[in-house]
Amino acid sequence: MRYHATIDGTEHELEVEELPLAGLYEVRFGEQRFEADLRQVGPASFSIIVGNRSFDFDVVRDGDEVVVTSRTGATRMTLEDATRRLMRTGRRKEELAGPAQLRAMMPGRVVSVLVNAGDVVEANQGVVVVEAMKMENEVKSPKTGKVTEVKVVAGQTVEKGELMVVIE
Repeated sequence: MRYHATIDGTEHELEVEELPLAGLYEVRFGEQRFEADLRQVGPASFSIIVGNRSFDFDVVRDGDEVVVTSRTGATRMTLEDATRRLMRTGRRKEELAGPAQLRAMMPGRVVSVLVNAGDVVEANQGVVVVEAMKMENEVKSPKTGKVTEVKVVAGQTVEKGELMVVIE
């Protein structure tokens, strides 16, 4: 899953890919690439091992920001996936034409489906909540339209790229 992370006003490219071994992820942060062993040890607490170094931290959402707290202090950041970033920076109307296929950005489990086929949704309205990497992510509609297909149900596991909802 690709993200744009804004930390202290500076934007960074972040890509996270879940590896076949449980808890292992390949992380690309800018030009750096590393493997991380990530474990959730509490409701908002995580332990991560990168190389031969271990880190413990808490992650809490505060509005649109994520606050990461460790022994060395707290860092506020904003994480945006590609869809959310395009919505924030604005799209031309022609880019919104045609059906929008909302696909899973990474393997995960559907926590809840917020719409049904036939529902009318607004741009930026939540349609599906997916848990991936121990965090719940709300997938939002990139446009105003009518939900024509809902391909997932709560509790279902999804693979990266799997079609979840179609909006026309």
